[in-house]
Amino acid sequence: MKKLILVAAISVMLVGCNNTHTSSNQLSTKVTTATTVQSVASVEKQLPDWIKDNMVTSPLEAIVMGGHTYDAVSFCKPHDCASDFMITLTSDNNQKYSMIVHVKDVPDALNTPSIYATYQYIGQPDQQVKDVFTQALSQNPNWQ
Repeated sequence: MKKLILVAAISVMLVGCNNTHTSSNQLSTKVTTATTVQSVASVEKQLPDWIKDNMVTSPLEAIVMGGHTYDAVSFCKPHDCASDFMITLTSDNNQKYSMIVHVKDVPDALNTPSIYATYQYIGQPDQQVKDVFTQALSQNPNWQ
């Protein structure tokens, strides 16, 4: 039951991340999202199947850190957003980085998912980009 509530909360959060985009921006976001995933997937061959197949996406969001702006898109495994998700960042100079997060399916992961999480970085991000990923994760109220 707790896992269902956590998944529902994350789903609501992902849906409502940024409702201010117009429909033309949403179309642009879908094209950008598809391009980003394909470019990331072409670099990394050992991606989970849910990334290569179908996934749930959230709207594009800008994160500013260290004088750089990163466009962030969140993806998750259908019906399992709390345990399997990916954040993709596109920097202001058009470099793309991704972080795949997998949370082990154990009861204690509902309260402290960061303890049971494993991370896979794609695109060789430096420490500044990893800090942006950390900031993106910390924006999720369920991530502890």
